[in-house]
Amino acid sequence: MTQDPVVRLHLYFARDNDRAVILRQGPSKQFRLILWHRDTDTFEDGQWLKHKVYPERCDLSPDGRHFLYFALNGDWSGVSEGAYSALSRPPYFTALALFPEGSTWGGGGRFLDNVHYVAVGGADVIGRDDGLVRLYQRTPDKDCPTGLRTVDGRPAKIGKAKAERAFLRELPPDPALSLYDTLGGRLHRRRGNDLELIRDFTEMTFEPIRAPYDWREPHAEGTAEPWHPLGREEG
Repeated sequence: MTQDPVVRLHLYFARDNDRAVILRQGPSKQFRLILWHRDTDTFEDGQWLKHKVYPERCDLSPDGRHFLYFALNGDWSGVSEGAYSALSRPPYFTALALFPEGSTWGGGGRFLDNVHYVAVGGADVIGRDDGLVRLYQRTPDKDCPTGLRTVDGRPAKIGKAKAERAFLRELPPDPALSLYDTLGGRLHRRRGNDLELIRDFTEMTFEPIRAPYDWREPHAEGTAEPWHPLGREEG
């Protein structure tokens, strides 16, 4: 008798509005991004990824428009098998920027505001994060008290409170988490001691989905459309 795969839901809340992102996990190395509009409890079911994603190293921008994630087993345009950090537009994994990491010792990222972010890894190999600014963590000094610098080495013009977020090993739990329960792959709203079911996410199966902002040419008619965020198809 085969057991149904365990489904876990990881929640990320936008700090500026009612948007949230659900990272659905199950089976263990299949993940799906879902955009959740909390004001209306409506959902946009997004893209799947057959790579291991590390939920604790992901982050959502304050406006909910961009998602940073860290995953294992990248292979895109010369990137060897290994780990990578990537920036996407939820509910899609298709990368606007991708930073090869090679191992799981580092990796991941943080949004400091809607424009500035820190992502661990090498140089970006895609270059489509238009309007966003990647910052690098360096040792604070007299010229750069926050320790955050731009790609060309200049001190970042960013306040101390925002800068501190970049150096947190783990982000503190979002207060909004206390309003919900995700046991068994089902999203509930807490009503005192009671739970009100919002949506059951257990009955989902992998399907190839193309991000609407994917700039690559679709495959020829009769072949699968590319869906993989690194430019590679997977079945």
